[in-house]
Amino acid sequence: MSYEPNTLERDAFFAAESLRIGMPCGQKNSPLIRGGTPDSNSDTETIELSVPTLTVDDSQEIRVLHVDDQEQYTELTEELLERADDTITVVGTTTVVEALNCLSEEEFDCIISDYDMPQTNGLEFLELVRESHPHIPFILFTGKGSEEIASEAIQAGVTDYIQKKGGIDQYDLLANRIRNVVERYRLQHQFWDALSWYEQLVEQNLTGVFLVQDGEFTYVNERFATLVDYCPDELVDESVDLLFDDETAALLRNIQSEGVRETHRCDIQCAERSIELTLKLRVLPREGERTCLGFVSDIH
Repeated sequence: MSYEPNTLERDAFFAAESLRIGMPCGQKNSPLIRGGTPDSNSDTETIELSVPTLTVDDSQEIRVLHVDDQEQYTELTEELLERADDTITVVGTTTVVEALNCLSEEEFDCIISDYDMPQTNGLEFLELVRESHPHIPFILFTGKGSEEIASEAIQAGVTDYIQKKGGIDQYDLLANRIRNVVERYRLQHQFWDALSWYEQLVEQNLTGVFLVQDGEFTYVNERFATLVDYCPDELVDESVDLLFDDETAALLRNIQSEGVRETHRCDIQCAERSIELTLKLRVLPREGERTCLGFVSDIH
């Protein structure tokens, strides 16, 4: 099982993964004044925003919470799962109450639950888990197998459903399923972290951001427009030639077809002043189209 991000998640990741943005200290939360120039006496040391990355470390520990009312079975599962994959650590419990206590006190990457247990069942346990951990992977691992239970489990939102069988080979399968669902869980978190970072960067105007497609601006944020003495509406749908020199404009057009990553320094002649910017550029694949994403990483 592999995780396939949607277009929005993929765009956010490419934006976050490819760029580390440096900005003059003291300007992190305040947009530049229209028509103004950076204070030549100000501290020009740059800072770096922490950018989310899309990497899954295969050696990273996976902590699994397992609940089964038969203690000998929890012990066997712990031993054989940890033998099948040495990155997996299993904490075994025999009651739902004990499992919920563990979940409130410790961090886990995945939950494995039996179905048929005294006073409750695995799906009722899932409902309790989702109240506090709505997205944690939950695998129903049970000897009580039927199409009805499998259908009920899927409708209830279990991440995976595995029927217990004889032999130790099933633990290799279970370990593989655990790794797959945890990898997907971690990747989803990284994508949404990247999206949050990207939205914060754009919406809070931490730096100038623009998008170019077919040689025209399709989006500019307030910070970028203010920096170059325009309003955002004055730049959207306009040619990049309006703002950039021939070399920069050609790069913004060509980078869309070449698919390369660039750091580029350019001069912009504004209404009453000239500024020098360092741009970081990256192509975002958008369903067959290519959009060039640009960030202002330095102002001279």
